[in-house]
Amino acid sequence: MPATIVPVPTIDSTHLREVVEQTVKEHSNKDVYLYFYASTDPATGVSWCPDCVTSDPIVKSHFAQLDNTVLIDVPVGDRPTWKNPNNTYRHSEYKINSVPTLLHWKT
Repeated sequence: MPATIVPVPTIDSTHLREVVEQTVKEHSNKDVYLYFYASTDPATGVSWCPDCVTSDPIVKSHFAQLDNTVLIDVPVGDRPTWKNPNNTYRHSEYKINSVPTLLHWKT
């Protein structure tokens, strides 16, 4: 059975913490990963980050082959939001410095 993918809308880190805690609770017997990536530009349908464009199909393909795994999809916002030094994900418990970032949260 492929990994469970939990999509998260662009949100703040406090709400993400709630999503992570709920996901861990619901899938206590599974590995949980967070995948932080650049949001898709609504005008083009493509991410503003070339590295995310490259990594996304690889990450999704890999997780589609894993059992007992949950991937929490976390878009970090548009380019100006992400580049803001006060971006919520930069200063939260996640301390994300670049996208894409794959974080193993729980085994």
